[in-house]
Amino acid sequence: MLSWLSNKSSEKDVRDWLSKNGYAGKSAEFAELELHAIKRPGWLQIFRFTVTVKTAENRIAQLFGAMRSDERFGKPKIVAHEDSQSRDTQLAEWSDGLITQRRHRT
Repeated sequence: MLSWLSNKSSEKDVRDWLSKNGYAGKSAEFAELELHAIKRPGWLQIFRFTVTVKTAENRIAQLFGAMRSDERFGKPKIVAHEDSQSRDTQLAEWSDGLITQRRHRT
């Protein structure tokens, strides 16, 4: 879906959020960062991500996250969970009524 869409700004948003929430954002390694859903004309975008990152205690954590971005209204809303099921529930809520990807990598 929409291969022209760049995830560079989305990656920066996630790293910034991680840094502000007790993680070492610069250490983040993304296993996934993909567009999950979009609302025409494209202002509202929902992304899914999976990231491995260091905690403030220097432990390694894997997080499953969702990001709701609408450039008209400032910074994106980001949530992260320790399990993919909770993330998927959030994605379903945010993407209700939007155009969604049919498949995702697992």
